[in-house]
Amino acid sequence: MTAVNNTQTAYRPSASLILAGRQPSTAKEQFDYKLLLIKRTERTAFALNHCVFPGGVLDPKADESLDWLTYFHDCGVSQAQLDLLSSRQATDRPDLFSRGEHFTRDISLRLTALRETFEEVGILLCRNSPKDLEIGQPAEVLVQPFERQFWQQQVHNNAQQFLELCRHLAVIPDLWSLSEWSVWRTPASASSKKYDTVYYFAALKSNSVDLLLEPSEVDTAHWLDPGDCWRASQEGVIWLPYLLLYETARLMNLERWHHLLQFAHRRSSRGSLLMQPIYYRTIDCLIGVLPGDELYVAEPHNYTESIILSTSLNELNAQAKRYNRYMIYGFQRVDFACNVAPQDGHLQLQPIVNTRLSKL
Repeated sequence: MTAVNNTQTAYRPSASLILAGRQPSTAKEQFDYKLLLIKRTERTAFALNHCVFPGGVLDPKADESLDWLTYFHDCGVSQAQLDLLSSRQATDRPDLFSRGEHFTRDISLRLTALRETFEEVGILLCRNSPKDLEIGQPAEVLVQPFERQFWQQQVHNNAQQFLELCRHLAVIPDLWSLSEWSVWRTPASASSKKYDTVYYFAALKSNSVDLLLEPSEVDTAHWLDPGDCWRASQEGVIWLPYLLLYETARLMNLERWHHLLQFAHRRSSRGSLLMQPIYYRTIDCLIGVLPGDELYVAEPHNYTESIILSTSLNELNAQAKRYNRYMIYGFQRVDFACNVAPQDGHLQLQPIVNTRLSKL
């Protein structure tokens, strides 16, 4: 094994939004919803055809401003309604949520996700009245005409303008329609910037949404169902980061939009287990190991280099009894394998893409 480096690099808090838009169901369609993916421009992408969910880094001055509490109060939002956004997680919350200024990160990171989604694709999720703020309901997209391109550029240039946009339109950002889905941390061995990212889920009543792509950040946008996401990535049509492939493999379990909405709402109250991959390198493969795997370590943030093993992948897998890992053979070719139950009430990997190590 490589030496452990005890220097912990700061992880930047960020938030992304998994948007599932309902589509008319037909007999030949396996899924009755599609997910919104955006392809980054060459200036922001680190891989060809790199696709992600909308999102970005928390801006403390904008997303943790006390002015938000004043605005919510002025709109008639009660403290009890804000308290609905806090998770009742049985285990310790990931450190990402414990450093909020003025109010809980369960609020500020939802603001990040909504702000970034508007900035990148022009979708503004909001409500007109505090009476409409309920958890577990579909999100509402603002359809009334306004100077969307102007405001998108304003928010792009200054994140604090998102609050000014809400004031201008007299709307409440719909934090309550966002269900906490998962939390991922960049591997400590990554050479690029490192992030703690919470993924939220929101269901749209339709995927017929008028998008406005921010030209400096977003090249194209795609509505794809989970199965198409997986196949397109495996075939090299798009490239999904491994953590998003993992999430796609979980989403593939739920083919109906309303089942997905119900599951996301129920599971959200349990909070999320922090998922930070640790990398092992065998003589013929790179392996990403996740919590629950017998090879996982107690302090993954300390492993700033891959752990080198003088064995083959098949030899390693032949001994595995408890595993939650992905095996990278090439840029597009990756296998996932998991036989442990998620600790946070989450979905298991869809059986079609969940490899049984005994068969490799």
